[in-house]
Amino acid sequence: MAVDYDAVILGGTVQGREAAALAAREGARVALVEPLGSVERCIRRQIVLTTLASASSTTEWHGLKHQVRALEAVAYPHLGLDRLATSGVDVVLEPGQFSPRPRLAVTTPTRRLTSRGYLLAPGTEVTVPDIPGLAETPHLTLDSLLALETLPKTAIVLGRSGTAIALAQSLARFGTRTTLVSRGSTLLPTEDAELSAFIEVLLEYSGVDLRLGTPIETIRHKDDVQLWLRDGGAIAAQALILATAPHPLLDSLNLASIGIRPRTVHGTTTALPVDDRLATARARIFACGPAVGGYWSETTDHQDVAIALRNLLYLPWRRLSWLNRPALLHTAPEYARLGLSATQARRWYGGEATVLQVPFGQLLKAHQGGDIMGFCRWIVRADGQLIGAQVCGPGASELIHTLALAMQQGIALHQLDRLPTLPHSLSAILPLMVSTWQQQHWHPGTWRRDWAENWFNWQRSR
Repeated sequence: MAVDYDAVILGGTVQGREAAALAAREGARVALVEPLGSVERCIRRQIVLTTLASASSTTEWHGLKHQVRALEAVAYPHLGLDRLATSGVDVVLEPGQFSPRPRLAVTTPTRRLTSRGYLLAPGTEVTVPDIPGLAETPHLTLDSLLALETLPKTAIVLGRSGTAIALAQSLARFGTRTTLVSRGSTLLPTEDAELSAFIEVLLEYSGVDLRLGTPIETIRHKDDVQLWLRDGGAIAAQALILATAPHPLLDSLNLASIGIRPRTVHGTTTALPVDDRLATARARIFACGPAVGGYWSETTDHQDVAIALRNLLYLPWRRLSWLNRPALLHTAPEYARLGLSATQARRWYGGEATVLQVPFGQLLKAHQGGDIMGFCRWIVRADGQLIGAQVCGPGASELIHTLALAMQQGIALHQLDRLPTLPHSLSAILPLMVSTWQQQHWHPGTWRRDWAENWFNWQRSR
């Protein structure tokens, strides 16, 4: 029986539009179904976080809002709806859902679309925790923050997501007395303890009052917002900003009718379960983007888009390596991570894993730029293969993408200088990292050092 399309994409994210553009370039018949305005919200969130992180403490709030609007106007020009439509994408700006009968299809209020395969790339929304009084209390999110004419003098940021961390620091740097409240005891629970502690110190240095491991009993609102804590204390502020972990917008897609059951925690949807080919439990349906989960922070590469789409259109043999995906936390300075943490590497590789760490204060360029706060940590195997990296400092996102390329191509630490182009941060840090690695391999008691000493002793005795 004939079908309408080679691929139907249920979007709402930049990744969904990227998949549609790629499918059209491949010559496929493709339809993109996305709710009106959903992608624009995703782009705005990304721009707000990056703009806040890069702004100086002297930047005016109105000027920052103007800068965000200007950046929105020029963001992703190749993914505009007009550009997609002229390239052959059938754009449907309506909410869609799966309909299993009489045959699998995506239905919207005005259309029914059948396809050889389907790609899920929905957007996300902040999760509203089940706290008494929260639903009745006025609160802000990242989406509504720019609606403020002026920033509040005091604010409470609720959550410990990457957005919560970045927002709390940025508000404090803008002069708002900010308290970050989370029932979790650490900010980055999946990172090494000392790195999580570093980020906590970074926020406190910026002026953020951290209240970690703080369960909330109830929330009340009168003249200001009051958080009544389980230990009997209370916190008050002019504004409450909800920045808990986001959840994918899957409830309206009717996934249960086609046998796909998202992962949930305490009744809240957290991610779509997929395998390393990004295939769901239902044949011919793949997923990409934030709905498949991942790091606590923003994943800065979109390699999952090409893998999921090409597995949908062609033979599904392409696999995604989750360890090679860089992620970014929009702090100042920015924090980027890749692959295994030191704790994970020691658990998997034992003594074969070596942790190399150099503070940015050892770099001359950091002193010249007046920003020596931060560090560079790499986890390396005995053969010099990079298996993880965490970088906090100027140019961290630039550096982490180069390291991701090195991991994908199997380039050892001492061979990184063979890459055709090196970011300035890597060219400065590389000699220090290689020297640190060599020192650990040539200290007394290692076979290399013992062999060298035996060689020199033999030479002297001739």
